[in-house]
Amino acid sequence: MEHGHDSDGYKRIKNGERKMADLSKQMNDWTKTMCSLDMTRGSEQLLNALARLNLPGVNMDALVASQRDNLEALSASNRAAMEGIKAVAEWQVKILQETVQELTSALGGLAKVGSPQQMVAAETDLAKKAFETAVSKMRELADIVTKANQQATDAIVNRIPASLDEIKDVLKLPPGG
Repeated sequence: MEHGHDSDGYKRIKNGERKMADLSKQMNDWTKTMCSLDMTRGSEQLLNALARLNLPGVNMDALVASQRDNLEALSASNRAAMEGIKAVAEWQVKILQETVQELTSALGGLAKVGSPQQMVAAETDLAKKAFETAVSKMRELADIVTKANQQATDAIVNRIPASLDEIKDVLKLPPGG
């Protein structure tokens, strides 16, 4: 009976590994799709229509150029955010795979333990290792998220001062006007 129980556990772990591989592929496909989105495509038509407007006292060419640069900054921010999401997803899949491998190994080790005292000691060691690993992985995840957030905001933060200066220039009359 105990042998059948071990076999069932092994089957569940192998089934979990297959599901994890499927999840990994789905996450990879999703992140590729999200990273391929171009936020500037639809906006280009709007900018072209804006360029055709003729407003007195407004340098439309400068306005359009400024807005194009703003859209590029937003697009760069979006790409950085998507890369961050991709990095987090890849990290989560990696951790899940490592956890299943460690669990498989741990279960194999527990099956060899003899006395109840040895079992408690082995389970305590496993719990301690699992806690230490979880804390370490949370720190890694925090680093990934912090880096992604910094990259996503840098593009916009770096663009704002230039955009404000361009607003002043846009409101000046065009030469000869």
